[in-house]
Amino acid sequence: RINVERQTNITIPAILCEAKVAVTPMDGYTRFAGTMELAGINHNINSKRVEAIAQAAKRYYNGLEITEKEKATAKCGLRPCSPDGLPYIGKSSKCKNLTIATGHAMMGWSLGPATGKLVSEIV
Repeated sequence: RINVERQTNITIPAILCEAKVAVTPMDGYTRFAGTMELAGINHNINSKRVEAIAQAAKRYYNGLEITEKEKATAKCGLRPCSPDGLPYIGKSSKCKNLTIATGHAMMGWSLGPATGKLVSEIV
């Protein structure tokens, strides 16, 4: 993800479908994020992916330039994924007071409310 901490005049969240980039106006900055790489536990930043996000911003937002300094501050995050894409939700077989809800990958924000309801019913 790249956080652009200056005025972009972007006020509406968007998904740039062809570029696979999410654009989220936040309080005081705009976040450009996208791509998912299955690479295990890896915190390395892929500069080609950062550049692709920056180029998408420029293409879709009338020449908006993400600076080299902004690109250099790009961050990544790990997304817990299951092999079949379905989250793991249920009680632990080893700890009776542990309920597990993980593996949502890119769908965490979308599935979060339903997962919360299901977990509340399990607990």
